[in-house]
Amino acid sequence: MEEVEDICPWCIENGRVANKYDGDFQDANSCEEIPSDEKLDELIHRTPGYSGWQQEQWLTHCEDYCAFVGYVGWEEIKDIANELIEDFNRFGFDLKEIQGSLKNNGHLQGYLFQCNTCKKHRIHIDCD
Repeated sequence: MEEVEDICPWCIENGRVANKYDGDFQDANSCEEIPSDEKLDELIHRTPGYSGWQQEQWLTHCEDYCAFVGYVGWEEIKDIANELIEDFNRFGFDLKEIQGSLKNNGHLQGYLFQCNTCKKHRIHIDCD
């Protein structure tokens, strides 16, 4: 296996890195589904990923993949928490549990996304 030290961002964007190393930046099975094979190809072959504890998930909104914003805890999202209630519920958490447990680099980690179309935020949550 070849050791990769530096990757040119333009070579990521045009797909040359994925072709050269016969790899993907995302696991297609861990992406929410949308009705576009072209957008899935762009996500898995031309979009850098993020590192999660278990299995990364890529979220969607407005029938497109969201942009990854960053790693978050309650402090980083408290002003937009109302946008994220549906995602909290999807994980079986209520707002009070999130307030007390979600910490950036803590035992309960948030991964914040934002819709490129309507700018709504979404969150994936992972436990160590």
